Amino acid sequence: MFWVDDIANEIKKRKLPLEWVDDAKTPSGRVHVGSLRGVVVHDLIFKALTQTGIKTKYTYIFDDHDPMDGLPVYLSEEKFRKYLGMPLFKVPSPKKGFNNYAEYYALEFKNVFNRIGCHPEVLWTSDLYRSGKMNRIIKECLDKASEVRKIYEELYKKKIAENWYPFQPYCPNCGKVSTTKVYAWNEEKVSFTCEINAVKWTKGCGFKGSISPFSSKKEIPGKLPWKVEWPARWKALGVTVEGAGEDHMSSGGSHDLAKLICKRVINYPVPYALGYNFFLVGGRKMSSSKGHGSGAAEMLEILPPELLRFLMVKTKINQQINFDPAGDTIPKLFDEYQKAADAYFNKEKNDPARIFELSKIDEIKKPPRVRFSVLLQWIQMPNMNSQIKKEGLEEWAEYAKVWVNRYAPESEKFEVKKTLPDSASNLSNVQKKYLNKISSELGKDWDPKNFQINLFEWAKELSLSSKDAFSAIYISLLDKNHGPKAGWIILSLDRGFVKKRFLESANQ
Repeated sequence: MFWVDDIANEIKKRKLPLEWVDDAKTPSGRVHVGSLRGVVVHDLIFKALTQTGIKTKYTYIFDDHDPMDGLPVYLSEEKFRKYLGMPLFKVPSPKKGFNNYAEYYALEFKNVFNRIGCHPEVLWTSDLYRSGKMNRIIKECLDKASEVRKIYEELYKKKIAENWYPFQPYCPNCGKVSTTKVYAWNEEKVSFTCEINAVKWTKGCGFKGSISPFSSKKEIPGKLPWKVEWPARWKALGVTVEGAGEDHMSSGGSHDLAKLICKRVINYPVPYALGYNFFLVGGRKMSSSKGHGSGAAEMLEILPPELLRFLMVKTKINQQINFDPAGDTIPKLFDEYQKAADAYFNKEKNDPARIFELSKIDEIKKPPRVRFSVLLQWIQMPNMNSQIKKEGLEEWAEYAKVWVNRYAPESEKFEVKKTLPDSASNLSNVQKKYLNKISSELGKDWDPKNFQINLFEWAKELSLSSKDAFSAIYISLLDKNHGPKAGWIILSLDRGFVKKRFLESANQ
């Protein structure tokens, strides 16, 4: 049984009236492709639960109220440095047409996960605070601040100041949240200081004051620290299923603290949890703000949506995805996708068939039959557009062009030379006879498959090895000793051009 079906069956045993699946992300910059893994994992659980007849809801939260704690390398430092430490929903958008910085990057990411078949209900943490649903839980956390401090101390083996409270006000003077420290709570208001040197990357203003920590539709005075806010959000919404990356789920990580907050502070059952491994690009974990790795939106430039989803679905959640677009990673991925499709349409009861089913975007449809490695050759041949269209490969051809232009090793690239390469002068007499033979046969009506068979036969007749025979063809046309299937490339070219070129080679 596929892993997500095992999880769905396990969750089903709880017999809850509603399973609420949730995931979240802080849109601190262009969202990297690694964050898509969480979206897809939760989407798979949502769909598997739904297929078992369980009433299920799936939400995705954008934490738009988190502070801007770093400047992405692609943004103007001069324009945005002054916003460091402020909540993202109060930072202006890098482009016009969006309400704020968080919305700009969040909606870019939403467009990507929608395109790969994930359609959770999108929520914004700022709206969750404005709704008032967090207020009762904020009070619970402040009233039990001593217990929260104990949890931090137990988990991280570090003394927490007795006047530390789990709340971060938005400074009414400078607007920053990263620099504020609450030192008192009287059950109505928190007292705080906007400390000048609270963090190294921005300055506080020194303001001191007291405010109510409770939000209204008009105002959000502040927020819980993230590690406390995570379980608070579970309770505010009613979340019953939420996993996270293995860094959060590891022993002593954020999830361990969240569980203790649930049990000892806010009295809420810990949602069903699962950890998933990282998505690496070329062996590197990525950062949204630092610009490391491939952006989620960029991935759809190099892979069709169904292949990107397939990549996420087929990899077990406890395994890393180490995606390197160079080499043969992408051609192999297309091959795996086609094999999984065969398993599904042959009605096989196995993991590849289930993976293909769960990789669908809208309707399930058969992919093209031609292998991607063959398509990579076709797009580099002249006059192959009609064949590409005949096989329904127009969409995949665009991705093949991207791979050839950006990532293909030189060994996979070729072009027909306009003039006879100098290297053709090194051909043996037998190789020249072979080219003469091919030239004499070009007037006939050939299909590529039969022509390829005859290329082998003509070589045998001359006692010429296949390697030397095809090398003569490739050197004459491409100035390389290797290339795509010779029958295909020869017939993709103008017959007169090929005949002239081979005779030039033969008569040197």
